[in-house]
Amino acid sequence: MGLSSRTVQSKDAILPLLTAGLVAAALALAAAPPARGEEPLVAKCAAPVAATTGPAPTTVQVTVDNVRNSKGLITAVLYSDDPQTFLKSGEKLDRIRVEAQEGETVLCLKAPASGRYSVALYHDENGNKKFDRDFLGIPVEGYGFSQNPGFRFGKPELEETLFTIDSALTSLRISILYL
Repeated sequence: MGLSSRTVQSKDAILPLLTAGLVAAALALAAAPPARGEEPLVAKCAAPVAATTGPAPTTVQVTVDNVRNSKGLITAVLYSDDPQTFLKSGEKLDRIRVEAQEGETVLCLKAPASGRYSVALYHDENGNKKFDRDFLGIPVEGYGFSQNPGFRFGKPELEETLFTIDSALTSLRISILYL
């Protein structure tokens, strides 16, 4: 005894509905807030789709802590592990500017492939797209680096700021310093 065409049609109609229901349930779970004290399971930065040729690009999600106000922009720059290009104009691999959010600001950078990199950032409170300093060269805007090397006179050594990317999505937390 075979299935009638009406039974086959109703099974064919139910499968897409079940699939849609499962997708909706998965999205609802992913959007649910994390338990207290946990990091979200779904990152704010989407991992890039792998390229068909060459190394796969990667995404770095940077959470900037201790942002003192919501004025201006947070500018973050990604550098390679080459000491000759660290903090040099025109040598960035990626740069992003986002509106500052008091307390914590999240932003995303793109790296060309897995490897070692450094992130430098600053809080451009006046929005002039420059890292402002006083007449002595002392920063008047907040700044920070990957691996949080802390305050020092002058820039940190590249080795102090390097981190490793070995997956499609890497997360960093940088605490901004204000002098």
